[in-house]
Amino acid sequence: MSKRISAVLVAATGFFVLPAQAQAPAQTPAKPPARTDCLRLGQVDSFSAIKGNERAFVITDKLRRRFKINLMYRCPGLDFNLAVGFKTLENGPLACISRGDTVISRDVTRAGDRCPISSVELYTPAMEAADKAAAAQPKR
Repeated sequence: MSKRISAVLVAATGFFVLPAQAQAPAQTPAKPPARTDCLRLGQVDSFSAIKGNERAFVITDKLRRRFKINLMYRCPGLDFNLAVGFKTLENGPLACISRGDTVISRDVTRAGDRCPISSVELYTPAMEAADKAAAAQPKR
């Protein structure tokens, strides 16, 4: 008889514990902070070439942030392109342009080149000064 009573008490205790746990407030997962280093596909506003550098160019987004797009290899004629486009691995205007995506350049004299992206980074004034200094160096 004592075994049967202890089994009933254990079962009763479990019954009363479960509703209290179910009523405890659920913790919501913390939201990741908004990325400030992300160049979103739907936010691209304009582009400009970096003089003397056919492996990188600068994109300005609609928030007036500047990003340097580094390419995996030379993409000729960036100085003379009328427009550039992007093919991203993600879909939608909120997709971040990143490594592995493709730049499609449009030149008046030839078909669009497809150049894979190696990295995307915020374009700081120090980076801009270094690029201008490199462009001022005589080519060998």
